[in-house]
Amino acid sequence: MNYRQTSWFYLVFDFKSSVIPNIFMRVLVIMIFALGVTIAQDHNLPMSQPILGSIIPGIVLGLLLVFRTNTAYDRYWEGRKLIGLIAKNCSLMAKNIMVFVPENNSEDYRKKISHIKLLNALFIAIKLQLRQEQVKEEIRNYISEIQYLQLARAKNMPLQIIKWLATYFEELTKNNSIDQLTLINWNKQIEEIYIYFGGCERIASTPIPKAYSIHLKHLLIIYCFAIPFQFVAELSWWTIPVAGIISFALLGVEAIGLEIENPFGYDYNDLPLDNIGIKMTEDIQEIINSGSFNNSELWQGLVSLQQIT
Repeated sequence: MNYRQTSWFYLVFDFKSSVIPNIFMRVLVIMIFALGVTIAQDHNLPMSQPILGSIIPGIVLGLLLVFRTNTAYDRYWEGRKLIGLIAKNCSLMAKNIMVFVPENNSEDYRKKISHIKLLNALFIAIKLQLRQEQVKEEIRNYISEIQYLQLARAKNMPLQIIKWLATYFEELTKNNSIDQLTLINWNKQIEEIYIYFGGCERIASTPIPKAYSIHLKHLLIIYCFAIPFQFVAELSWWTIPVAGIISFALLGVEAIGLEIENPFGYDYNDLPLDNIGIKMTEDIQEIINSGSFNNSELWQGLVSLQQIT
């Protein structure tokens, strides 16, 4: 969904896409704690401790949160660029195969189309590998049954599909369907796809250092639980909602960074890999449809005509 075209009020109440479900219980715990502090203060217990506000300066915590969020967003944006390059290179590779590989008979056409469809399978395999999932039914539409069984046993599905494409290019060279320079360029192009996949895998398998995340959580807990002691003397019962609002803001920023640091999953704010794949599949299908022999029935008609004549 393009959020810029969405109603402003719709976005305000779009809790499903926000981090509110993730931090709701934490904010509630802090508000309950603030309630206890307020009740104690109301019973003349010395709960007001404004000095606690200087334990962790707000600017220090703010800078840590900004660094955490910026680092996570850099990972998110780099992942988007790499996935976009993978989809673009797959589409360009499909165009190259469709345009430059000659078709001398129906078998040539069948092989050409089956290997173009392997590029759809390659994108799906990359998506599954990044999500640490096994081969799924959605990939069956683009590969043979034997290839499906081979992928089910493969530890690196994208690499297996790239090997199939490289073997096809080598076969085309031996048949003089493409020259040596074209072979080198096409191998380089599919190697680039694998390099981009490696960049995505690096993001998925290398989270932000655990020590940093733990330390930031510790500081957030101390800061949020110190809030009621700072305001209870001045705000009394209003301390509860104020503590909730402040903790909501701080914990929300931290939760956003946590959600987008690995952008290849199924969270609402992760990259729309499925939609990107569908768009790429549509582009490749359009390339197939616009080819010189884009329908197997045409080949069958030509064969029948030759038999008649």
